[in-house]
Amino acid sequence: MSKLTDKKLINLITYAPATIVAFFTLLWVLFTVRDTILSSQEDLASLQQDYEQRQLVELTNRVEYVLEQIEFARDQTEQQLESTIKERIYEAHAIATRIYENNKQLPEKQVTKLITDALRDIRFNNGRGYFFIYKTEGLNVMHPLLPRVEGTSLWDFRDVRGSYIVREMGEQVKAKGEDFYRWWFVKPNNKNHEFEKIGFGKYFAPYDWFIGTGDYVVDVENDIKATSLEWLRNLRFGEHGYVFVVDENGQVLSHLEQSFIGKSIFDIGSEEVKEGAKRIMETNKGIVKYIAPVGPSNISNYSKTSYVVKDENWGWTIGAGIYNELNNQFLASRAQQADQEQQETLHQMLVIGGFTIFVVAALSLVLSRLIANRFKRFEKRINRDFDDLQDTKDKLEYMACHDELTGLPNRAQLHNNIRQGIQLSEAACCQLAVMFVDLDDFKKVNDLYGHSAGDKLLSEIGKKFDEFLGPNDFVARFGGDEFIFCFSNLKNLSETEAKVDKIKNVFKQQFVIDGKVIFASCSIGVSMYPSDGDEPEELISKADIVLYKSKARQKGDVLFFDSSINKQVQYDFLLERELREAIERDELTVSYQPQVTAQTGELHGVESLLRWHNPHLGNVSPLEFISLAEEIGLIGQIGEFVLNKACEEFASVFPSPEYNSTLSINISPMQLMDKAFISQLKRAIEENQLPSNRITLEITENVLISDLPKVTPIINQIKELGFTISLDDFGTGYSSLSYLSNLPLDELKIDRVFVDKMLSSEQSDSLVKAILAIAQSASMRVVAEGVETEAQKTVLIDYGCDVLQGYLIERPMPIAQLAEKYAEL
Repeated sequence: MSKLTDKKLINLITYAPATIVAFFTLLWVLFTVRDTILSSQEDLASLQQDYEQRQLVELTNRVEYVLEQIEFARDQTEQQLESTIKERIYEAHAIATRIYENNKQLPEKQVTKLITDALRDIRFNNGRGYFFIYKTEGLNVMHPLLPRVEGTSLWDFRDVRGSYIVREMGEQVKAKGEDFYRWWFVKPNNKNHEFEKIGFGKYFAPYDWFIGTGDYVVDVENDIKATSLEWLRNLRFGEHGYVFVVDENGQVLSHLEQSFIGKSIFDIGSEEVKEGAKRIMETNKGIVKYIAPVGPSNISNYSKTSYVVKDENWGWTIGAGIYNELNNQFLASRAQQADQEQQETLHQMLVIGGFTIFVVAALSLVLSRLIANRFKRFEKRINRDFDDLQDTKDKLEYMACHDELTGLPNRAQLHNNIRQGIQLSEAACCQLAVMFVDLDDFKKVNDLYGHSAGDKLLSEIGKKFDEFLGPNDFVARFGGDEFIFCFSNLKNLSETEAKVDKIKNVFKQQFVIDGKVIFASCSIGVSMYPSDGDEPEELISKADIVLYKSKARQKGDVLFFDSSINKQVQYDFLLERELREAIERDELTVSYQPQVTAQTGELHGVESLLRWHNPHLGNVSPLEFISLAEEIGLIGQIGEFVLNKACEEFASVFPSPEYNSTLSINISPMQLMDKAFISQLKRAIEENQLPSNRITLEITENVLISDLPKVTPIINQIKELGFTISLDDFGTGYSSLSYLSNLPLDELKIDRVFVDKMLSSEQSDSLVKAILAIAQSASMRVVAEGVETEAQKTVLIDYGCDVLQGYLIERPMPIAQLAEKYAEL
C-alpha cells in the first residue's frame, strides 16, 4: 500500500468531495427526470379530460342562456303590446286634448276635423297600428282604414265570437276613464283563422268620445321572433362559436353561414352532413356529434360536437358547438408545451448539478478564495453603490406611477393600461369594462373617526382590490375615495357581472381600523368597450356619468352605461342650464286653483302653483324642476319670485278690503330656513297692500320631521305676524300628533292620494275620517285636495270637510282667466 502523501491527501481532499457530489447529483437528476416525465403524461391526460368536459359544460350553459332569453322575450309579448298601445293612446289623447284646449271656442265639428286630421295618418307597430275614434254610443268619428264607416253607428258590430266590440269597449272606457279590451278577428291576409286582438281606449270627455287602437297578439309575437333571430345571428362566442336555429320543418332560421338561412337543413351538404342534420332534428335535448357543412379555414375535418335543445313553444331547435379538430390542436399544443417545459427542467437540473460540483471544487481552493475575497470586497462596495443608485431610481419611478397611500397605480398609468386593455380585447374579439367605484358616505368616516382612519381604510380597501385582480385586470386610485378598474378580454355580460361581484364582495366584510369596526359600501358605474366607446377618456367619462346616476338613484347600486342614461344626463344638463335663466327670460308663471267652501260652494281662496314653459323643453313638470332648484341652490330665488308674483297678481284681482278670499303659497323647506325669508314675507304684503291674515303659507311634513327644533321658532314668528299656517299633504309622511299640538297650525290639507281612494279603500276612508277628527279636535280648518267626482264631494261634505279643491271644482288657471271668472263675485 502506497503512503498517503501530503500531495495525495490534498488531491483527495480537493477532488473526492466533488466526485461524490457529482455521482449522487447524477442519480438525483435521473430519478427526477423519470418522475417529471410520468407526472407530465398524467397531467396531459387529466388536461384532455377536464378540457373536453369544460367545453361541454360551457356549450350547455350558452345554449340554456339563449333559451332563457327567448322564453323571457316570449313571456313579455302581451305586456309589451299593452304597454306600447297604451303609450300611443296617451300620446293621441294628449294631442286631442291640446287641440281642444287651444280651439274649444270653435264649433265641435271644426275641432273634430282638426283632431282627426292630426291623428288619421299616424302609424306605429311596423305600420300596423292606427288610431280610431268612436262616440260612446257607437257612432264612428274616425277610422283611417275604413273611412266609409265614419259617421255611421257600429253599436251592433260584433267580432267572430259574437262580442259587441264598440259597445262593450265604449262602456268600459267611459266607466273607467281608460281600459284594455280583447276581441277575436280575422286578419286581412288570413280570413280563414281568427286571431286574438288587444285594444286600449281612453275617454275623451269634451265630446263623449273614446280614442282607441289595437293590435294582434300574433303579430307582436312575430316581431319578437324576428328580434330574437337578429340577436342570435349576431351572437358570437370565442373565435369560431355561434348559435344555429332550425324550425320544426327543418328550415334554417339562424346560422353563421348567411347563405344557409331560409334553406332546409336536409338540403345542405353531403349525405354524411345530412345524416348529422337528421340526428340534430331528432334530439330534444342533449349532445350531438356530426359533420358540419362549414368550418374555419384552418382545419380540414369539420367534425363537430354540439349541445342541442328543442323549444316546444316555437318549435325551434337551438344549438351551439365546437369543432373537434380545434380541440385536438389545442391539446397538441399543450402537449408540445409540456414537452418543452420538461426539456427546460432537465436543463435546469444539469445546470444545478454542475454548479454544485463547481462550488465544492472551489471550496478546496482556499488560497484562490483568499485572493478572490479581497477582490470581491472591492466589487461588493462598488456594486452596493450602484444598487443604492438603482434603488433610488426605482423608488422615484414607482412614486411617479403609484399612489402613495394605497400603493396602487395612479392616474398617470390609468390611460395607458386602459388603452393596452382595449388592444388586447380587440385582438381577442372580446369586451372591456371600465368600472368607476366611489365609496358611499366616506366623508362620514373622516368626520367620525378622523382622516387618519379614513386613510387606513382606503389603504385596506386598495389591498383587497389588488388581491383579486387577474392577469388582464387593472385598478388605479383615481383620487380621494374613487377607484377605477379596467377588466379586459371579457367574453360576455356574465363575466362582467362576476367582476362587479368581486368588487362588491370586498365591502361585505367589516374593516377593523385602530380597534374600531367600520363598514363601508360603494357605488359602481360601468362602461363597456366597444359599445360605449374606444378611447380611455370616453370610457372613464361615461363610467363617471353612470356612477353619478347610480348614487343619485340608490347608494350601493351598480349601473351600466346605455343610451337612455346618456340621453337622461344630457336632458338633466339642459334642464339645469335652462332653469338657471328661466326667471330672467320670463319663462316662469303662476297659475291659481280655486278653493271653495264645502257647504256653500262660495270661493274661499286660491292656491298659487308655479308653471314653467321653456322653448326647448316645452312644459316642464314642477316635480322635475323644483327638486333640481333645491339641489343647485335656486329654490330661494324661485320661491321669492312666486311669493312676489302671487301677491302682486292676487292683490290686483282681489284687493283688500273689498275681498276676503285667501291666497295659499307653497313654501319649500330650504326657503323656510332662509334667514331672509321673514323679511321677504313682510315686503311682499306691504308692497301689495295685502293683510297677512289673507295669506296662507303651506309647508310639508318633511320640514317638520327633518329639523323641528329649528323650524318651530320660525313658524311661531310667522304666526305672530298674522299669517295662516297650513300643513300640506298631511298623512303621506311620518305624521305625528306631537307637532300638531306644539305648533300653531291653522289648517290641514288632505292629500289627493287619500281622496282618490277613499271610495274604494276602507283604509283611505278611515284615514280621511281620522284627519277630519284630528283637525276638528284642534279647531283647525281642513282642505281636501284632488276632488274630481261628485261622489267624493258629497262624502267629504257629509264628513264635515271645510274646503274643497280639485278638478271637479276648477283646474289651475292663469290670473287673467281667474279675474274674468271670479273677480265680480
